[in-house]
Amino acid sequence: MEEESSWYVRACKNTARQWIWAVPDPAAFSKKCEKSVSQEYRDALRFTGFDLEAFETVLFSYFGTFATLILLLGIDLFVLLSRSFDARNLFIMGTLTFIIPLTVLCYLSEYVKIRAGFMKISSLGDIPEILSYIVMSMKLVPNLEHAILFAARNSDRPLAKDLKKLTWDLNLRIYSSMDDALLSFADLWGRNSEYFKRSLHLIKSSTAEPDEAQRVITLNRALDISLEGTESLMESFAAKLKTPSYILYSIFILIPLALVALLPAVTVVGMKPEIIDLVLLYDLVFPALAALYSEYILMQRPVAFTPRQIPDSHPDLADIRQKKRFATLLSVLIILMTAPLGYLLIKLGNPGEIVSTAPLGGYFSPTLPIILGGTVGISIYLYFSSVPYKKIRDRIKEMEQEFADSLFVLGRRISEGKAPEKAFAHTARTMEGSKIGEAFEEISMNLLSMRTNLKDAIFDEDFGAFRHIYSERIRNTMLLFTESIHKNHEAAGASIIKLADHLKELSAVEERIRRSLYDVTSTMRSTAVIFAPLIAGITLALSEVITKILGQVAERINRVPADLSGMPVEIGQGAFTQSISPDHFLLAIGVYVVFISAILTRFAGSVEYGGDRTELKYDLACMLPISIIIFSVSTAASRIVFRGLV
Repeated sequence: MEEESSWYVRACKNTARQWIWAVPDPAAFSKKCEKSVSQEYRDALRFTGFDLEAFETVLFSYFGTFATLILLLGIDLFVLLSRSFDARNLFIMGTLTFIIPLTVLCYLSEYVKIRAGFMKISSLGDIPEILSYIVMSMKLVPNLEHAILFAARNSDRPLAKDLKKLTWDLNLRIYSSMDDALLSFADLWGRNSEYFKRSLHLIKSSTAEPDEAQRVITLNRALDISLEGTESLMESFAAKLKTPSYILYSIFILIPLALVALLPAVTVVGMKPEIIDLVLLYDLVFPALAALYSEYILMQRPVAFTPRQIPDSHPDLADIRQKKRFATLLSVLIILMTAPLGYLLIKLGNPGEIVSTAPLGGYFSPTLPIILGGTVGISIYLYFSSVPYKKIRDRIKEMEQEFADSLFVLGRRISEGKAPEKAFAHTARTMEGSKIGEAFEEISMNLLSMRTNLKDAIFDEDFGAFRHIYSERIRNTMLLFTESIHKNHEAAGASIIKLADHLKELSAVEERIRRSLYDVTSTMRSTAVIFAPLIAGITLALSEVITKILGQVAERINRVPADLSGMPVEIGQGAFTQSISPDHFLLAIGVYVVFISAILTRFAGSVEYGGDRTELKYDLACMLPISIIIFSVSTAASRIVFRGLV
């Protein structure tokens, strides 16, 4: 069971243990829950591996909903006793108090199925890597059980955990042979991935091939089917992504930004929105809906070629805590120095009239430095806390790109009969200047100077050349190499070249997948960085135009005597007075722009590289400052342009 989902199991167990007394007849309640849940729910519970009974999940969903309702009622009571509200605010509070517990109930009661669906999608992305390990192992050692064990032991992907369970069931004699176990496993996964099932059947049939060449052809076909299937999945996802992306852009970004310019005009029809309404709508509801919808889209993305996490024990991260503390202090300092700048200039007499104190006045609102300083401060922290990890990750990616070429060179030298230390030294000289060349040179030095065996020279935790290379692909390929080196030189060299061919195929598929997703990711990134803040700045200036025009109309109506106006109803200056000041208006919309830029950046990043946290933090650190600078420039420039028109 995955660690991030253990909270759910603990919560269900604790709820059942602490609150089962509240159920009049626990046995009858348990039986009723078992009968009421669907077969789909039971299958999802079994797939996730949660050690839970149906009544425990049902009881936790009821308890969580009831606790949320009590909490909200307590907050409502406290707020009502502390201040008075009109009918509209009471309606909003009542609606939220009803909707939020209902949402919690739906989420908790469906969490098992949601988690199972996410795990299935994630596991589908693991198929090419896992099958490549099985196929490579089968080419070196034509033993199915050995290949399955190798893939299960040397991968930490979700699908590998299912393979470990398969080998455990085999040891418990649940299956009579590995062939039967693999067929059962293929039938189970065939419901979610037909091409994975076909690949497993081909791998099994390769063991019955008497001819070596035909066996290799069968294994190659099994790998080709898995790669084609993964590529087809991602192309299908990319094709289906365009319409949801347009919906995300138009409904959750374009329409809310267009409404910004119209909000000042609603005062004419008697509506007086307060700042709290604007904050709830633009800084809570719209971003939450956009985030939920983007998560719904991403839930359908097969996670392919996910990089491993870099642990803090890496030598290049020895001072990461100090860097994070420095980044935190620097961020806080920038926020404290920048945020009050607008109001400070007003207090100093507003030199040059650069700060706006009236609609379309000055160049920027006094609240703009708050948004600018806060965004830059957060971006600085994200940058300094993610760059050390990104440098290591980029180095690993560079090594993976160089690795296949280096294996070709290494395989040729091994097939010529050279000793491993000389073959690695020659490959290092050939790949001079590359990261993988440095690692191969270290392997050669370990073999020559420390008189150790090949496996320790590569993987030893104290001095192994690959001890800090957190690439599952490289490590597993080198593990297979250390197994093949015990054969004769020609067979070992040919095996290494075969491994290089596999890596080339995986890299080619990965690159084609990125290209198929480029249209969507580039559009979302440009929207997050350029279009959304640009439109927001222009519409904000338009809202100030409307505010200024309404103010002028109010002044003129106020100068007309009531008995001469000729109007059927009395319209006073208050009908045109804005209830939200321009600086507060800009603050709320500016925060909305930051949220939307972050959501779109995460969406594009998750589509492109699967939601890797290091890449996400780095993207946000680079994108958010550009986005907020464009917003600031757009606001100031539009204010100057529209000032001459009103």
